[in-house]
Amino acid sequence: MKKQMLIGCLVLSCGFLSVNPVIAEPVTAAVKKQAASPTQIKKIDEKNIISLLVEAENRYFYTLGGGKGKTEVFNIKDSQYRYLSSDIGTRKKLLDYLMKAFTKEASETYIKERFIEYKGRMAQVDADKGNILEFNKATAKLIKGSSTMKEYQLSIPYPEHQSKPEIKTIKVKKVNGVWRIATSPEKLF
Repeated sequence: MKKQMLIGCLVLSCGFLSVNPVIAEPVTAAVKKQAASPTQIKKIDEKNIISLLVEAENRYFYTLGGGKGKTEVFNIKDSQYRYLSSDIGTRKKLLDYLMKAFTKEASETYIKERFIEYKGRMAQVDADKGNILEFNKATAKLIKGSSTMKEYQLSIPYPEHQSKPEIKTIKVKKVNGVWRIATSPEKLF
């Protein structure tokens, strides 16, 4: 109740909502609609694909970093591996986590390329990877599409324009009524 009152006061003070109850309902619906989760996009376009892209980037680097906290390491032959954290530590948990932003096929391809299952837990080579591209500042242009599959060309800048933007192509697919990235994370990030 206190949280709802606080949100109501904030909405009123910012001018998002009128005190007049007739006007209040449509304005509230519009504010809620804009705050949709990037994992729940039902109608994708050149603007909201960027929020899905940033969500996918976050999930990719989270898994690539082994998850949360300190990870346990072990050796197989001459290579050092690390277990993933418990929240993504099984194949099912890892797949479910990735499928919030990627299609099942893209998620499975990534898992196959980057992870192993060892003693019932998911693990990966103990090495970090990254890039400095600013996916949150990317722009997208629709190349082709249908009601269930679309392809966009992305222009992803480097910080402070250190170099020309990277141009990448991304495919998205509608899965159970919401859009997911159908391009493997390894090709995208």
